Amino acid sequence: MSSEVRPTPSLEQYILVALIDIYRGLKVNLPVELDKEVQKNVLRDVLSSAISFAEKQESMQVISNELFKCAKEGCTLQDQMEVIEKQSPDVINAKISAAAYLLKLVNKERNLH
Repeated sequence: MSSEVRPTPSLEQYILVALIDIYRGLKVNLPVELDKEVQKNVLRDVLSSAISFAEKQESMQVISNELFKCAKEGCTLQDQMEVIEKQSPDVINAKISAAAYLLKLVNKERNLH
């Protein structure tokens, strides 16, 4: 049994993992006190990255529109829970790929390969 101390996940890591679960269709219980500005920043990163993961032009446009709305009005994990119910598999796949990619980058930055 290892006595290695694991670092506490950052808020960004928590949000990215929650997004991956949301995009997988899992029920995620969100804490009320999640910083809305951090949520918005992480979601903007995910959405801007997701555009390149989408395979169809119409999916790219849907994500682009969502990114624009997020930048103007803000966005939260709760919003994502509601919006994915109406989105195509290509859009959801692009978002989950982007979230996983960004999580990998954050983990690498924190030396958590």
